[in-house]
Amino acid sequence: MTGHTPAPATTARICPNCDGFATAAITSGGRNARGHLRTLTVDCTACHGTGIRHARVAQFAGGRV
Repeated sequence: MTGHTPAPATTARICPNCDGFATAAITSGGRNARGHLRTLTVDCTACHGTGIRHARVAQFAGGRV
């Protein structure tokens, strides 16, 4: 390569509530007729299952938060 690679304009921030693990599989404790565990998938309520939180507009403008 020639030269340096420019930094991206925005960086994705890991969600502080789920630490990037946005979806969890929770077992209900029982098994179905075929012997498989019954599971529920639950998304993080803060990031809605994406694992990242977007920065506020004030942070981009250089203002205080």
